[in-house]
Amino acid sequence: MLSMDNLKLLCELSKLHLSEDEMKEYQKEMTDIINLMDTIGDSDFEYNPIDMTNAIPFGELRADNITEFDNMDGIVKNGPEVIENQFVVPKIVD
Repeated sequence: MLSMDNLKLLCELSKLHLSEDEMKEYQKEMTDIINLMDTIGDSDFEYNPIDMTNAIPFGELRADNITEFDNMDGIVKNGPEVIENQFVVPKIVD
């Protein structure tokens, strides 16, 4: 399970400002993702068409919903320096 402290650290590093309710919801969603990755990592991927007991139950995942995003100006206004709708990141490695 993703701890609330780890989620707060991720939000701080990502410069996200979430309410307590949003934090609880994201904590649940991130924990579900981590658990799914653990399930995939523990699975035996050797294909055997006769024995399907190793199948991963992906049917329980939520449906993906595609939505249009039209607030690019709202996103880029948060950056200290933007060129052609892209954030300018300072060079940190020589």
